[in-house]
Amino acid sequence: MHQHRVVVTGIGVIAPNGIGKDAYWDALERGKSGIKRITGFDPEGLSCKIAGEVTDFNPLAYLDPKKSRRMARHTQFAVSGVRMAITDAGVDIHAIPENDGLLAFGVSTSAMDLIENQMKVLMKHGYRRIVPYGLVAATPHRVMGEILEHLAWKPRTILLTAACVSGLDAIGTAFTRIRNGEVKFAIAGGAEAAITPLTMGGLCAGGLMPEFNDHPEQASRPFDKYRCGGVLSEGCGVVTLEDRDYAMARGAHIYGEISGYGSAGDGYVEPGMHAAGLKDAILRTLDDANLSPKAIEAVAAHGPSDPLIDLVETDFLKEVFGAHAYNVPVSSIKSMVGNPFGCAGPLQLIAVMLWFAKDIVTPTINYDFPDPECDLYYVPNIAQPLRVSTVLLDCSGLGGTCSSLICKRSEL
Repeated sequence: MHQHRVVVTGIGVIAPNGIGKDAYWDALERGKSGIKRITGFDPEGLSCKIAGEVTDFNPLAYLDPKKSRRMARHTQFAVSGVRMAITDAGVDIHAIPENDGLLAFGVSTSAMDLIENQMKVLMKHGYRRIVPYGLVAATPHRVMGEILEHLAWKPRTILLTAACVSGLDAIGTAFTRIRNGEVKFAIAGGAEAAITPLTMGGLCAGGLMPEFNDHPEQASRPFDKYRCGGVLSEGCGVVTLEDRDYAMARGAHIYGEISGYGSAGDGYVEPGMHAAGLKDAILRTLDDANLSPKAIEAVAAHGPSDPLIDLVETDFLKEVFGAHAYNVPVSSIKSMVGNPFGCAGPLQLIAVMLWFAKDIVTPTINYDFPDPECDLYYVPNIAQPLRVSTVLLDCSGLGGTCSSLICKRSEL
């Protein structure tokens, strides 16, 4: 079967350290952290009082005020990110036959902000004060409905939820369908806004959040010897994907190409051991792209700053790449943006497009104390000028799923 080449032509991004492609890219290149003390609610009483909040987001810059008020925060992010990506792609989606289009989106949580707010109303005032529409707005699939209403376009759709790999799986699914010739154009990505009292409280109770409150910007430190837990964040990452021939025919700017996608289940198999879900996902992605490990020139790592997960990822990279692992720069953007759950993968992909555009690999900041067990080259603290053409992107989800992409510099 003929396989179509798939390219990235549009970018929409809302991140704790920058809104919009240019601001986000500039922050990553300069090693700017978006981690700060929580402002959306009073975090006193929590062991971790910091997060990757998007504090300068104004939904009215992208959305109708009346419609914006009925949306959950992650839905506001999603619709705004989609609008950015379409504008950046310079495409008239209404000129694309609906059967040739796809909207693929990933979310890992429901609208926790709405759910918690309405629970407070219920407990204080009774059920008659609950906003009826809130029940609909809080469902995971409502993000799709709001995007479609905003676009006034009815393409094929798919909504995925797979913890931190949700958005990456949405992009991988869109890639696969374009490559197979099912569609020509796709909008794909993920959005999250789970920085709420209940979510933070649960993560703190589980010992998953760092108690690094005095220096928030230093808290997320992937692969560093003194990493002590990931930092919850929020945001949105959206890309437009196109059949390469279709994109070239309309004169689209091409950021890069996706050439492989793989996923795998994960989980504990017995005490002291871990199932090799991430390793399996990477191997399947290499096979899907028909590449050997030696073809990979850099890795956009999952790297959440977790004492165990960072070590396991390092070990799997060494198992897959062998001695070549020590020649491959490994960078984690979570050092700067924290862990935004289901939009982590899309934000990683957008960072890789920056690598291609500017011939750099962005840094892993806060890498101050090397861990003898995490002994790869993690691009410490300062962006490295480097022209890379083939990049592995990997992502692991708490709860049993792992996924990976291979991205390539677009060449004729």
